[in-house]
Amino acid sequence: MAGAASGSAARDAVARGPQPQAARSPSTASDRIRVIPSRLEHPTRGAPVTAILLAACMLATGCAPRPLLDRAIRARGGPLRSFVRTAEAQVEAGFPGTWRWRMAFLVPDRYAWSITTMAGVDHYLFDGTAVRAFVGGRELARDTSRGAPLRTQAAFVAVTSLDAVRAGGVVTPLPAGALPPGVAAGLAVAMPATGATYRLGFDDRLLLVWATGPFDVPQAGRAELTARYDDYRRVGGLWLPFRVTYALGPRRLAVERTLRLCPNDPAVTPASFERPERLPACEAP
Repeated sequence: MAGAASGSAARDAVARGPQPQAARSPSTASDRIRVIPSRLEHPTRGAPVTAILLAACMLATGCAPRPLLDRAIRARGGPLRSFVRTAEAQVEAGFPGTWRWRMAFLVPDRYAWSITTMAGVDHYLFDGTAVRAFVGGRELARDTSRGAPLRTQAAFVAVTSLDAVRAGGVVTPLPAGALPPGVAAGLAVAMPATGATYRLGFDDRLLLVWATGPFDVPQAGRAELTARYDDYRRVGGLWLPFRVTYALGPRRLAVERTLRLCPNDPAVTPASFERPERLPACEAP
């Protein structure tokens, strides 16, 4: 009888066809995870595929809005790990006249400044620890103090390279009212390693066009250095400025025009900043 009853019930169930089941909300995290793939596999069933894809996209870094600093580096063409630049500058303060110099830089803060004079070339090198001065290839001075003027120059160049900021800086957006003319967006940058703060400004192409920060002037003390960048050209896959206008406070200091520029030169290494003869020359036209 039991078997007959169960057989009859089975036949009745087949005759009635599939019956709707009561809706059930997933009760555990594993239940919820299992629901998503089934909906993605069967979009014709009315599952919210668009919402699911949007949520997944927002979790991915490629879909989330990029910070301004990252977008600026991308607009430039990528990282700037090092450069060698030969330039001619029309100096208006201090020692006015036409000067020629070469700068070399390597992240995070290695820096060299070689100035051509009537007597030869004077070299000033910062290797991350000490500032050394060389005249005629002979070392005349060595300064390991944090207040060595060349260190603030190296720090300014490092910040404006942008990659050093991404590696060790703390950035916050500048309000629109703090932006000078020609600047579309800006950042305040704090560098914990030095305790210094800077401001950077970008145009509507996200190229750096303005920077300001502390700068030590020999025998004059600390001042505020402002740099304006323009005449951007594409070199080595990067958009880089070929003219920089410097001002100390309200007074214009110099206008520097790049003659040769070699970005991301593999010949620039930490050892390059130990001796002048180890500095690579930029042979680009």
